[in-house]
Amino acid sequence: MMYTRAKVTGTGSYLPPRILKNDDLKPYMDVTDEWIYQVSGIRQRHYADTGTYTSDLACEASKIALEDAGLEPADIDCIIFATLSPDIHMPGTGVFLQDKLGIADLGCACYDIRQQCSGFVYAVEMAKAFIESGQYKTILVVGAEIQSSGIEYSNRGRDVTILFGDGASAVVFQPFETERADDGLFFAEMHADGRGAFDGVYQRVFDVSKKPAIFYDTLDYSVNHETAVKMSNPRKLFSNAVIRMADETKKSLEKNGLSLDDVDWVLPHQANLHIIRDMGQRLKIDKEKVLMNIHKYANTSAATIPLLLDEYIRNGSIQPGHLIVFTAFGAGFTWGTALMRY
Repeated sequence: MMYTRAKVTGTGSYLPPRILKNDDLKPYMDVTDEWIYQVSGIRQRHYADTGTYTSDLACEASKIALEDAGLEPADIDCIIFATLSPDIHMPGTGVFLQDKLGIADLGCACYDIRQQCSGFVYAVEMAKAFIESGQYKTILVVGAEIQSSGIEYSNRGRDVTILFGDGASAVVFQPFETERADDGLFFAEMHADGRGAFDGVYQRVFDVSKKPAIFYDTLDYSVNHETAVKMSNPRKLFSNAVIRMADETKKSLEKNGLSLDDVDWVLPHQANLHIIRDMGQRLKIDKEKVLMNIHKYANTSAATIPLLLDEYIRNGSIQPGHLIVFTAFGAGFTWGTALMRY
């Protein structure tokens, strides 16, 4: 029996050149490098300069991914853009990326999805379905964020601000035929629990119940506070992330007749070093198989997993035939896992 599967044919990443180390946050809030590292595992993060859009970062990452795949932008049938920090509220950022790639006149489909830190795995599930159905042949999946524009540089915003960074990564998926059921991108399963919408990370910069939907008074500090990213229940967010990512990984493997021994690499969302470590311990998997780069980039939300994928393909760790687990948990609550043999 032959299977049509989605295969990664190219990856690319782009980080804005400006780097903020932990000590660079000292003028704005009461922090030390060691304290930030102890609570998050982060040493530095990249920030985009004023005037840079999320689609700008995505465009650079996409060009690299397309070159890696030996393709031109005109070869793209579909763009799936995952971000929680779009260029503007509407239209979606996918069309801006399409235009910046110079293919707006070709009219490829552009999807924008808002599953926050789970955005990439949700996008991967969409790419899998589209390719297996024959709907599209060359899909560009992008995770990109500029989060430095939506956080508070003060003690009040400290617990959120230390966690986030800016960056983009892109992955090209194309179809191939295989006799193995567990080849290419062969499984994906997503979930959500809306009861957690305000029990984790959220941002009310746009609230349609208000007239106008965006209200900003530069003299009213309490109102300004509402427009920045918040984290309302860190303990609940932490425990849910650990449990959901670990348990969903186990279930996904079991549904496919696989075990943790079959897994070569786990690529988890890079939210916090302690979440990643606790998830690995709950899984009871060799910690060397759980990939991390949070110390360099912080939490880049929808971009974290493709950044990991690109980095570890390029350094030679991920090799053809390796079984990879993508697993993520994000605001909403949203979570999911995908299995792929590279």
